[in-house]
Amino acid sequence: MKKTVAVLGTMDTKGAEYFFLKEQLEKNGVDVLMIDTGIVSQSRFPCQIAAEEVAGAGGGALEDIPGRDRSFAFTLMGNGSAAILRGLYLEGKIQGAISMGGGQGTLLAAMALGDLPSGFPKMIVSTVANLRLPPFEGVKDTIVMNPLVDVSGLNRILRQMLCNAAAAMAGMVLFSGFGGSEAQAGGKTVAMTMFGVTTPCVSRARDILEEHGYEVIVFHANGMGGKRMEEMIREGAIGAVADITTGELAQEYLGGNCSAGPHRLEAAPQMGIAQVVVPGALDLANFMPPSALPSKYKGRRCYMHNPNLKLLRADAQESREIALILAKKLNRSRGPVTVLLPKRGVSQYSCPGGPLEDREADQVLFETLKEMLRSDFHLIESESHINDPEFGELVAHELMKIY
Repeated sequence: MKKTVAVLGTMDTKGAEYFFLKEQLEKNGVDVLMIDTGIVSQSRFPCQIAAEEVAGAGGGALEDIPGRDRSFAFTLMGNGSAAILRGLYLEGKIQGAISMGGGQGTLLAAMALGDLPSGFPKMIVSTVANLRLPPFEGVKDTIVMNPLVDVSGLNRILRQMLCNAAAAMAGMVLFSGFGGSEAQAGGKTVAMTMFGVTTPCVSRARDILEEHGYEVIVFHANGMGGKRMEEMIREGAIGAVADITTGELAQEYLGGNCSAGPHRLEAAPQMGIAQVVVPGALDLANFMPPSALPSKYKGRRCYMHNPNLKLLRADAQESREIALILAKKLNRSRGPVTVLLPKRGVSQYSCPGGPLEDREADQVLFETLKEMLRSDFHLIESESHINDPEFGELVAHELMKIY
């Protein structure tokens, strides 16, 4: 059977561009299912799923839109698109999905594609692909392509870009093998969090766990990585967590660029899975570019990680507040918890003699955790730095005791 790609977008405003994309996909050997997310009923570009059906899936009707603000229409069609795509995927009727647009179109596409599973081929052709903007929140493993020009008229540049997008989309659908044996988990699955300043610890722990037959999935604790790990835990794809790099909590508290939001470190406690937790990178927050450092931190201890990234060192009071946040979240855990404290530093730069060393702040962090964590947790103090080989080994062996 031929593979089918869903193409969704506003046919009332960009129908010619979407149907050109449809033609290119068909030339590359896939069938196409067109979905109209526009807010005006039209017959010039007929789709298998019309705008009326999308609005209905969103809980309303096109007739509800006139006189309402733009956000109402966006929410209605976005929810409808997401519901339809999810249903088509579950019924096995589509093997890929693609959309395109500017800021509004990208946001709707991200909303619609966000419920599709990891590994499922999905793509957004976006004129804001080169910017760090909210439209890309939650796009997970979606391929994002910049078409160089606006999606407005089929000029020679846009035609070439859409040909490229169609070829890439068709290639993923025809050859990625989504859902095949390569994508299936094997054995016990452990999520692990890593930052550049905790990499040696993660690498050592991962090597040991893999030697013992565990599947280790490492998430970059840069904000989006932490969010994705939380989602996968709730999806049931993770059996245990070695949360070595909980620093996204400090990023959130201090206002750094790598915050995972207020709900980081909540999924594992709620799901009751085994956890080994380390206060890795809880001593700092990223500010990129350096000029993004708020004026309230003027004169504070910082370190230039690279020419475009300044690290702020958390002081003793901030370390106490961050520790309280971590303890409060962990204390809700329904499963086994082991907390490991590397007393010679929680990141690369806070090692003895390091540029962000602050023994007082570290001591406050550790003492607060010891004071506030539940007494039934297994808490181990190690006379190691987080990146010492023996500490990585400790992480692995403690995890194997509870999972």
